[in-house]
Amino acid sequence: MNQQQNSLRLPEQNSVIMVGRLTRDPELRRTGTGKAVCSFDIAISRRMKDTVTGEWKDDPNPTFVPVIVWEDLAEKCGERLKKGLPVHVEGRLKTNKWEGTDGTKKSRLEVVASRVQFLSIARQENAAIGAKPVENVNESSTQVDNGSGDVEEDIPF
Repeated sequence: MNQQQNSLRLPEQNSVIMVGRLTRDPELRRTGTGKAVCSFDIAISRRMKDTVTGEWKDDPNPTFVPVIVWEDLAEKCGERLKKGLPVHVEGRLKTNKWEGTDGTKKSRLEVVASRVQFLSIARQENAAIGAKPVENVNESSTQVDNGSGDVEEDIPF
């Protein structure tokens, strides 16, 4: 092999698209500099066909995914999302590392969202924030440009 083949650089891709339901109400907080950050978890189920009965069933073991959202999009998620509501999330994977109170190193894989589409909006929240109900789900889509997406601030939770 020649040197040119060994130095071939493949494009790196870190992209996630998922649809699921919130497992809890979102937590909306602010960093020390006042940036809004919202966190929530979604459960993602998969449908599969029972080989014996031929019926479609939900997988009894859903996947739980933590999601972090920043700035304006974080505020909208904190206002409009509630436990049980379905969302479409696009973003990137990030490993969050920290040291526990007992000194052990910990980490968790999470999704940093760049786009969240509200597939349903909590009805009681509509009245509280003065929003009108969404009839077309595409109108409820919100995006944020995080530049490189690397945030140097500590998440306050």
